[in-house]
Amino acid sequence: MNIQEKLKRYKKKTITLDELKTLYKVNEASDLYTIVQALVESENLNPVKNSGMNGNRNYPLYIKYRIIDNYKAVIQEISILNPKLQEKGYLKSHPDKYIKYREAFQLLNLYLFQNNDLSVPISKKERSFEIFHEEKMLEDSEFLNILSKINLNYKSLAFYETPEYCFHDYIPFKKDAMNILILENKDIWFNLRRMMFENKSSVLFKTKIDGVLYGEGKKIAGVDALNQYSTFLNCNDIEYLYWGDIDREGLNIYCSLLKNSSACNISLFVPAYEKMLELSTQQQIPYSKDKRNIMSDYSDIFSLFSPEYRIILEKSLAENKRIPQEIINYKWLKENME
Repeated sequence: MNIQEKLKRYKKKTITLDELKTLYKVNEASDLYTIVQALVESENLNPVKNSGMNGNRNYPLYIKYRIIDNYKAVIQEISILNPKLQEKGYLKSHPDKYIKYREAFQLLNLYLFQNNDLSVPISKKERSFEIFHEEKMLEDSEFLNILSKINLNYKSLAFYETPEYCFHDYIPFKKDAMNILILENKDIWFNLRRMMFENKSSVLFKTKIDGVLYGEGKKIAGVDALNQYSTFLNCNDIEYLYWGDIDREGLNIYCSLLKNSSACNISLFVPAYEKMLELSTQQQIPYSKDKRNIMSDYSDIFSLFSPEYRIILEKSLAENKRIPQEIINYKWLKENME
């Protein structure tokens, strides 16, 4: 219960400082001063000036205050707001909420009455600045909760959450259905982007690639990170292919990605991994820097590989080796990507 609601339950028309102390269970002059000032500013209390002052120079207060039932005027103010702000009668039944955010609601009311175009969604901060002249207003959780009570949300106000991680992507032509390749590391992402941009190449291991996305290591596997990115793209059918290093950490990223972005269609880009495994047999491969010596259950991943490559993969992981994506370099891509 907030301080306004508690005061509403007090049945007298006036209240003294001692009664305020008892009502709010405070003893410190500074605490009482904060409460009284807040009630005066919210127009719930009006000082009885002839009652005299409390004599405290640091926290000067009048001895007695009138309790103002100002909600009638507030409810009348709410009743002339845009109909969208009066959904479910929530603000009328919670006038204290309206008082707290009066300026914001007045700005939103003006915005709605001006018939602003909401056909094109924009980012939350952009919409916030457009309505409230403050880009962070729609990040106030209490205010957002009040809006949800009156059926105003990201859909009705046409804004979207910018993905927590603004991943670097390259999508030459956005289509309703696409294959997007997620890369764990920057070099391979840059090389593929270069191939697509400079050479107009888009087929890798007989798979048509419509775009490449730099996953920034573990960041792509954050909770809902890829889900948010997919929402941002606003396409009906996206198939994600994942391609990273062959080591325990790399495969763990893929497993976390599946778990934390379960709404997305994600699969391992097996042909690329098999080529990495093939090339690894022709040169010296380093050990992983991961010294935990713990290997997860990768049986579901192993089942995706043909028998000959599965043997190499299992051996490499058992020995805690690391086959980096960089084993497939730009020269190889230039010679083999169509």
